[in-house]
Amino acid sequence: MSPPDPVMPGNLGVPLSLASNMPRFARIPLATSTLGASTLAASPVATSPVPASPLAASPLAAGPRAASSIHSANPLATDTHEERVTVLVVEDHALLAQTLVIALTVEGCPALVAELYDAATLLRQVRTHRPDVVLLDLDLGGALGDGLDLVQPLTQLGARVLVVSGTTDRLRLAETVERGAVGFLSKTVPFEDLLATVLDVVAQRVVLSTARRYELMADLRSDRAARSKNLAPFHTLTLKERGVLAGLAQGHRADTIAATAFVSEATVRSQIRAVLAKLGVNSQLEAVALAWTVGWFPTQPH
Repeated sequence: MSPPDPVMPGNLGVPLSLASNMPRFARIPLATSTLGASTLAASPVATSPVPASPLAASPLAAGPRAASSIHSANPLATDTHEERVTVLVVEDHALLAQTLVIALTVEGCPALVAELYDAATLLRQVRTHRPDVVLLDLDLGGALGDGLDLVQPLTQLGARVLVVSGTTDRLRLAETVERGAVGFLSKTVPFEDLLATVLDVVAQRVVLSTARRYELMADLRSDRAARSKNLAPFHTLTLKERGVLAGLAQGHRADTIAATAFVSEATVRSQIRAVLAKLGVNSQLEAVALAWTVGWFPTQPH
């Protein structure tokens, strides 16, 4: 029997006679390959005899994408750039989210759908994947709640936030810009426009003009000034009067409010008259309607 063919160093038992005919990239020594220890762990050579075709057994034979997936799955890998994505999609409509990811990937922008558990988990994903852009829905529901509260934490982590939402509340959208969003877009726009805007944000192009930004901030200031003026009469109510008004807003009658507060019904009716006078209305119904209109509604009577 003739002696075995010498083995080419660094190629896990590949005979020199075969290695000389292998493509150059397949003969990269594992010690210097970017696959590192993950290829060794994934190679059949570590636990079984040399396969008939060494190249076919190598993850490199499946192409760079397969090799990259092996590397990213290796818990010992230190190259965190493999985990980075360009766009993180924070959207609770799975179809839209997945469609965006596919379209962005085709455009050369690695994208990922975020796991929507809670704010802490979302921010941890941002720290891990370090996206350049976050597409953020505002009505996420569940533990995440209002996406408006996520805008500033996301921008503080270095992401450019583009709000993609079905809301038509102009002031709410303006507030996202105030908190750091680079712009906003309605879900009702054609998908091609949505994709084009996302790519503009990725390329750091302006999607919200300075003039439009100033206009939105002016609208916010005007709205807040009006709301402050409308709420002013409510600030004159005493603690007990606020409790009575809260009870009325919840549909309770004077006798029920009195029983809950352990006071007489006459006392409650006196407090109701004081509330009506301070708010400048003539009936309990008007007082409740005004409270809801200006956004004053404590949840529990005192």
